[in-house]
Amino acid sequence: MTIAPSSAARLLGLAGVAVLLAAGGPPPDRTTTPRAQALPASGAAPAAASPVVSPAPAAAPASEPAPVPGPASAAAATALVTATTPDLSGLSPGDRARALADARRWSGTLFVGSSVADGYLRELIIEPWTGSWGDDTLVGGAVQYRVGRFWRFFMVDLEVGGAYRFGQTEGGEFWTVAYLRYDGFPWTDYVYTTFGLSFGPDYVTRLPQVERGTDQRPEANQSHFLNFFSPELTFALPDSPQYEVALRYMHRSGIFGTYNGVWEGANSFVVGFRYRF
Repeated sequence: MTIAPSSAARLLGLAGVAVLLAAGGPPPDRTTTPRAQALPASGAAPAAASPVVSPAPAAAPASEPAPVPGPASAAAATALVTATTPDLSGLSPGDRARALADARRWSGTLFVGSSVADGYLRELIIEPWTGSWGDDTLVGGAVQYRVGRFWRFFMVDLEVGGAYRFGQTEGGEFWTVAYLRYDGFPWTDYVYTTFGLSFGPDYVTRLPQVERGTDQRPEANQSHFLNFFSPELTFALPDSPQYEVALRYMHRSGIFGTYNGVWEGANSFVVGFRYRF
């Protein structure tokens, strides 16, 4: 029996397909896993999820160090001083002293002096040698604050002070006052001078002998509170007005009977040193 060519060609094709299938390897594993083995046991913790790895952040650009300023030049330093310091070169020595003193609003004073047992203040100012000095020695101090200046030559200062009287009295004295000062003297270009008058309450823990009187003749009207009327002169060099020497009459005044009918009070003279800051 003769096979037709077309049939032979088909047989060759089938043989080639069989060879190709054989060369592709064994058939895939079709083995199945039971459900009980595939699921986790009851109560068991679920498998941890795979961590999600975040992409690493881009590195920040390295910052450059801040520039270190170099030493200021002499011109820059001079310009800074000029900008912060007022120009007083065009002022007279007296006006420059006033400006420098006003710039230092606070001041402190230490003083020492002596009381006078008799004599009126108006007489002691003109003839201080006529009084009987030395019954009490005063040591004390005060703090002042400059409120301001007006009419060019007038100033207002506030003061709080205290002193102790050693001797006959053996007691303390305290005051809170306002000072009206004047510094328009014609010699201010050579010696910076101020004159002040005070007004405010003064208190003593023990009355001085001159206010108590004697056992035979006690003073009829007495008061621990009186007015602190204290004329004061200060002197300083115009170039250094922050250093002052102060001469002060400390007078406890009844202001013509205003305080409990008292007409006169104790008088003292003190010398002090004041520093402005």
